[in-house]
Amino acid sequence: MPDGALVSPPRRQIARQTPRAIMFQNFYAPGQEKKLDPAFIPHDGTRNARTDYREVALFVRMYHAGQHRAAEYTGIVSPKFGDKTRISGVDFLRFVENHPGSDVYFINPYPINAYYAFNVWEHGEICHAGLISVAQDLFDRAGIRCDLAALGRNSHATLLYCNYWLGNERFWDRFIDLNLRLLRAAESLPARARERLFALDPDYPDPVPILPFVFERVFSTLLLLDTSLKGCAYPQSREYILRSNAGSLDEVVIGESFMEMVDEIDRRGEYDERDRALFRSLQHLKRRLNGRVI
Repeated sequence: MPDGALVSPPRRQIARQTPRAIMFQNFYAPGQEKKLDPAFIPHDGTRNARTDYREVALFVRMYHAGQHRAAEYTGIVSPKFGDKTRISGVDFLRFVENHPGSDVYFINPYPINAYYAFNVWEHGEICHAGLISVAQDLFDRAGIRCDLAALGRNSHATLLYCNYWLGNERFWDRFIDLNLRLLRAAESLPARARERLFALDPDYPDPVPILPFVFERVFSTLLLLDTSLKGCAYPQSREYILRSNAGSLDEVVIGESFMEMVDEIDRRGEYDERDRALFRSLQHLKRRLNGRVI
């Protein structure tokens, strides 16, 4: 895993933050530092700009530097936080302040995904064919007992595809432990398995290996595996969800047609085979609407 120390934030900047929550914001390209949210503390990530591990390397370095203990709740987000979430840093920090008692607070910029995918892994299989097989091999080698193909439901209460969260030390400890086990397993893979994990994803428009798409699903997986952790999701209205970052036409059509039905299933909180069948049908519908008939 690439090395590189985190830049310590100036004391005067920390003093301006709420004493309960501090969010760092990473920048990795020239000019990005001028566009960061003023409520967040800039973090110079230019030395980590091209790593295959992406955000997970930032998390690990932040943790090992002890920077996650700068406040009761800490996190580090990308420079695209505002563009993707359409809320300000002040709004998010205020949300954390107004909802005490959780281990982690988060906002998902892709909430529409909850209306056609049962969980993050089934969604991953739609967008990145073969992801579950690659990820399951990595989880198995890491000694993490988890059948990804049979994992439970990721409703809005646990659904997140990025690093937009603030967690306490308890959450950080468990999140980093899970990531480190997976990272060690990735580093020790035999050549054939390593090639699958680091191979460029043919379904993605940019030349990105499949590995980051495994690690971006660790957050939601952890909340399903460790139910003692209490997560708190930023509330999102129907209009916000339909206008979300991932709201392509096929997803908006599904959201408008099935939102109430899926929300009612999630309010019930118990999922049977009929519910799984509904999500399989919605996935099939998404592929058809997207011109990918199976």
